[in-house]
Amino acid sequence: MARSTVPRFSFLTILLMLVFALTLQLKIDAQSDEQAASRFSPVLHFTKDEKFYPMQIEYMVSNSIIKQRNPSGEASVIDASPTPSSLSRYTANNLFLDHQLGNFESIASDYSSKAKGLGYHAYVKITNVGSSKVIQYWLFYAYNNGPLNEHQGDFEVIQVFLDGAGSPQRVLLSQHSAGENAAWEDVEKVETHPVVYFAQGSHANYFRSYQGKIGIENDVVGADGITIMPNELKLIMLGDVGNRPTEQGWLNFAGRWGYWGTDQEVALGMAGPLGPAFNQNGIRWAQPQAYLNSTFAVDGNYFLLAWIVANFLLLFLAYSLIRGLIKIAGIARQARKTGWLIGRFLKSRGAIGLLIALMGVFATLGALTMPWYTVMASSETGPLARQGGVTLMSIDGANGVQLALFLGTNGDSTSGFKTFFTAQMPFAIFFVVGIALLVLDIIGVKNGRKIGRRFLSGAVSSLLPFVLIYIFVMQLPMLLPFASSLLAGQAIPSGVEELVRNIASNPISGSARQQFPIVGLTTVSWGFGSGTYLFVAAAFLRLIGGLIIMATPDLQKEPSET
Repeated sequence: MARSTVPRFSFLTILLMLVFALTLQLKIDAQSDEQAASRFSPVLHFTKDEKFYPMQIEYMVSNSIIKQRNPSGEASVIDASPTPSSLSRYTANNLFLDHQLGNFESIASDYSSKAKGLGYHAYVKITNVGSSKVIQYWLFYAYNNGPLNEHQGDFEVIQVFLDGAGSPQRVLLSQHSAGENAAWEDVEKVETHPVVYFAQGSHANYFRSYQGKIGIENDVVGADGITIMPNELKLIMLGDVGNRPTEQGWLNFAGRWGYWGTDQEVALGMAGPLGPAFNQNGIRWAQPQAYLNSTFAVDGNYFLLAWIVANFLLLFLAYSLIRGLIKIAGIARQARKTGWLIGRFLKSRGAIGLLIALMGVFATLGALTMPWYTVMASSETGPLARQGGVTLMSIDGANGVQLALFLGTNGDSTSGFKTFFTAQMPFAIFFVVGIALLVLDIIGVKNGRKIGRRFLSGAVSSLLPFVLIYIFVMQLPMLLPFASSLLAGQAIPSGVEELVRNIASNPISGSARQQFPIVGLTTVSWGFGSGTYLFVAAAFLRLIGGLIIMATPDLQKEPSET
């Protein structure tokens, strides 16, 4: 029998070939991940007054010491010279990095002097979800000086969701303790790079430069500052557990990335955040789909609403200017046709009604500078005891509507208070414009009935703040599910629900004592402010003055001779 000529391979040769093929595949996968991360790397827009930009964590680590926080709030030094690698040894959750420069001004000044040399960095983690992938771009800032909290250290994340074919489907942006997501077609892009706008100080991420005025958004957002293009943002690929370079040991650090002081300081929002793997209890890091499901989905309709809100004041003023010009033109025509009738009007009994009605107008102007409705809280026990009142809800003419809740330190929240709804609308502008148009009507007066009707309608508008606020407060319980959805799926504490329902059942005024997480036993008082009651007085004066004016004879008819 002829001997076979088929080559024989030893077991060792086959094993080496398998190892080579596996290594080659791993390199191809790694290259593919890096290519995907680079392809969808975001464009970052900041405001002109921003002080910090995404950096390597080495800046924070090299300028900090590790401390252990004791139950009393005091701290002891654990490591005076930590490194990114040595941080992997510290897995206790009562530790924190304390930047030795301490306050905002000192850290900002030091960072500003080194910013050019430090450059811009993003840490990239790619998670496989079935056949699809999620690209996470983690951004670190040395300080957060946003409107809600102020503390050392700040982690934010941008997530791009890819389907099995590698095509982008959705983008998720972190915002404070929550976030919002949008379909890829609703995202602004530069080629394949999503465009992201960052809130000043807080570094919350937004899809549009005109966001930040409604919902949980309470930020200054814009694109008038530095723009970091994808080729300027250095991407650092993060390894999986067991396959990380030693310099990425900082991912295992379970403490806070910033000063963590007394309970009182924590309740006031002065504690650093947790790292990526522990942020939001690890959901953002390890369960991107669960994090996506907990965030607020936005689309083209939402962006249209946000644009209208952001530009409403300008649109309203343009409309009011057009109306004012039309009235001035009418006054000019009337003056040429019949002369000025205002003098005849002031000589009639309409002057008395006008005086009373104008008192109502001045009362309205005074009401615009006073609080319309407030809910105040004052802690009797806990870290905020004897700190004075804290505003949980305020409605006024300058700042619109702002609501906050007691939530405690859930997720990466560092404060017992959390703003969950704002409507930054200067309501006062409506009344000021209305009064300006009323003055034009008085100057171009034709007959008492028309001016009287204007004052009567003004009486109704003066009552609107009281009526609308009353209705809004009664509907507060309906906002609780909305608040939960905006707070990354966090459950609203039962004590908060009870308080909100108590306020809604007694809108005019009241008080209650309630136990809250972190802040302890607290007395909450609520009610209409002096501005709303002044509106009611203004409505009464306008009503009386309007009725007197309506009885004034027609000014366009010549008085008969005696």
